[in-house]
Amino acid sequence: MAAVQAPITIEEDKAKDLEIAAVLAELKARKDAEKDNIMLGVYMEELKNLRSSFARAVNREIVGIMDFYSADPINPEYLSFEDYTEELRKEYNSTADCIKLAQGKIVEANGYPLWGRFVIRNGKVFQREAGPLKHEKRTKRAKRMRALPDYPRKKLYASFADYAENGRGFSYDEEHGGYGFIYNPNAMWDWYQIGGRWPEMFLVKDSCTDYSVGERSWCNEDYESVAPEGYIWVCAAKKKDIEWQAMREWREKKARERFSKLEKIFVTGQYEEGFRGAITPQGVFYHGEMEYFKGEAVEDYLKRNDILDNRKYPVYVHDIVDADNWFNREDFEWINNGAVPVDWPERIDEYIDSLEDEDVLVGVDYHI
Repeated sequence: MAAVQAPITIEEDKAKDLEIAAVLAELKARKDAEKDNIMLGVYMEELKNLRSSFARAVNREIVGIMDFYSADPINPEYLSFEDYTEELRKEYNSTADCIKLAQGKIVEANGYPLWGRFVIRNGKVFQREAGPLKHEKRTKRAKRMRALPDYPRKKLYASFADYAENGRGFSYDEEHGGYGFIYNPNAMWDWYQIGGRWPEMFLVKDSCTDYSVGERSWCNEDYESVAPEGYIWVCAAKKKDIEWQAMREWREKKARERFSKLEKIFVTGQYEEGFRGAITPQGVFYHGEMEYFKGEAVEDYLKRNDILDNRKYPVYVHDIVDADNWFNREDFEWINNGAVPVDWPERIDEYIDSLEDEDVLVGVDYHI
């Protein structure tokens, strides 16, 4: 979840809104006709994320916030050079276990083309995971090889540059005068979407005008969001417009309905259409875990799924990002100051409490 803590400037750009709406209508017609063209869905989702002045303003702000944490940032000032020259030189001047192949070529045991499939034991070459027992064995191929333990690496390469570039795959950087790579030390993501796999982040009244629906991921682009009457699900909205209590009540309502469905499946032994779980003697297995346990009461189910928690803001996120910080859930699973456990839901509540009513909360799906 990202927070834009400065007021978003929204330009009056009705012509742009109409232009994007027209292109979306055209793409939808094409998609209905070209059902196998998956890129049309991608383009539509990108445009949906920009189809209002508010959404475009949100997108600009998020690009600015997320770039600092990008593995490939737009701003080159975020990049650093990691110099491996000295480390490579030490490797080049050291020794390595090598093997002389049957045709006479000498190679490192852990390098190309053997990649550790053969090892040296007591001056002899053994093949790893050989035969039906998958153990080290002196196979016919291994016997044709000669062990060269602690072989000077210098003898394998024409020069240090040959080792650095061809042996280790580094390039020489002229600007920094060394072998290494350029990277962003603050990198937290290599891909993100506003919305993405979890576009139903916040509930607002259907009379709300300042919101964004973002982009949907390929896995849910055709999914129709169900919301309580008079509300819509969005992935970006001002704090003051988000209906937290309605979100909490709706989540509990849907969880109770889900429990009833799972209980019925277990008791009757009959799957509902489209259900991809499995009935076991212990309960109902779904998406790699036991979702319903035999004899479980609905209250136990709700507590186990954190439906009846005491959090003030019912949002369930792994990170909190703004222009100044990136907070991660794992950071708060340790002991604070060596004594007091820190509760992540409590941290979320405190953070949202600290925001102004006009600040914008944005659901961001990211990967690294």
